[in-house]
Amino acid sequence: MTAIIIFIALIIGLNCIPLLNKTTFPRVEKVVVRILIVATILFLTFGIFGLNGYSLKGLYTFSTISWTFIVSTIAYFIIFKNTKKKILTAFILTPLLVVAGLTLILGQLVYERQLDENYRITVTTGGFLACGEIINITQTRFGIFDKQVFHIGDLCLLGITKIETIKLDDKHAEFLIYHNGQLDSENPYKYDVERKNGW
Repeated sequence: MTAIIIFIALIIGLNCIPLLNKTTFPRVEKVVVRILIVATILFLTFGIFGLNGYSLKGLYTFSTISWTFIVSTIAYFIIFKNTKKKILTAFILTPLLVVAGLTLILGQLVYERQLDENYRITVTTGGFLACGEIINITQTRFGIFDKQVFHIGDLCLLGITKIETIKLDDKHAEFLIYHNGQLDSENPYKYDVERKNGW
């Protein structure tokens, strides 16, 4: 509850900064609005794709979009005078700002490697209730997306630094997972999985 009150006070405080400054910067305002519109559209579009199992390729691609959205939103709150339009926009942007902050904390891509010509193996940070990091097998779709085709979220391993493929055929896959040894003493951890459901 304290965090929510602090966040609301911070948003209100940022929106009160224009009251202290009498000068306006029309060119800066135009640039900030354009960046904010583009960043919001990209964040919403790729966020919806992410909910459906499609993530952008690259370690920092979605993080960069999220940071651009956060910075442009804060700049909008600081620069623009308080009007009805700004207050309405602030009510729309504030929940998105919270979601963008959470995407920077949860589900961050920390490791990726090509598994074969069709598939990649990736590791992402878990959520608040996750036991450890999450391993996904993904397949490239539409050139810029990795589509999740297999999910491993119950291993309780943290600090995964390397995943070696021991065996990979049409029916079976076997991996050695190197981690920090904090939650499991077996290092590297040997993981076997049957290949089914099209991967």
